[in-house]
Amino acid sequence: MKYSYEVIPRPVELGGGWRLRMLENGEEVGGGVFPIVLDDPQAGVTWWNDCSEPERGHWLAVAKSAVPADAWAAYQLAEAHADAEETAYDWLDSRESV
Repeated sequence: MKYSYEVIPRPVELGGGWRLRMLENGEEVGGGVFPIVLDDPQAGVTWWNDCSEPERGHWLAVAKSAVPADAWAAYQLAEAHADAEETAYDWLDSRESV
């Protein structure tokens, strides 16, 4: 058996973030959705205030913006991607032991 995965961007109108497809011999056998959640502005403000200056600079650069809310969105997108990949790695690891 050949196991792999894909992490695909989701349209903004569906909540953005990522869609995970887990594949066995090229056929989808599972997956998940990893949206970003930006509906709590206070969470973004708290995150920004807790960031160090280098972290702020990093996320502003990733966002290609000078707007802290854009940095928050870039951070959320990166976190959602990391969650999708972690789920995929856990699944791949479980396939190796079957």
